[in-house]
Amino acid sequence: MAKRLFDSPVFRARPLFSLPQVIFFLVIVVAIIIAVDLNNRAQAGRLVGSGEEALQAQIDSEATRQVELQATLEYVSSDDYVAAYARNEGGMILPGERRIVPMLQEATPEPTPAPPATPDPALDARPWQAWWRLLTDAPQPTR
Repeated sequence: MAKRLFDSPVFRARPLFSLPQVIFFLVIVVAIIIAVDLNNRAQAGRLVGSGEEALQAQIDSEATRQVELQATLEYVSSDDYVAAYARNEGGMILPGERRIVPMLQEATPEPTPAPPATPDPALDARPWQAWWRLLTDAPQPTR
């Protein structure tokens, strides 16, 4: 029998990866998956308490508003409010009282006086005075 060329030990098929390489690759993949999962959990844990301060501030403002509304409700339910409303907005008076309504008199506005005209210095100016001012920066000589 003739020995074939491809049956020699040189051409024998070797596995592409050895068993330690496959195990090492699997360990790396599992480590990456675990690291990504831990990172996602850490981010979710940070987000849990992030809005707590804003929510607490909103709760405090609403509690203050509730106290204000309760005080307003108590005042509106009182007899003092009813009496004040009846007098001021309802136009009602108690027996024996007189209603005084101020009457406004409209005054006719007076027209504003026209301001006096500003004198024009060019009317009193002489030609030599303009030249004197251009040629020298000195004040004009007295006459």
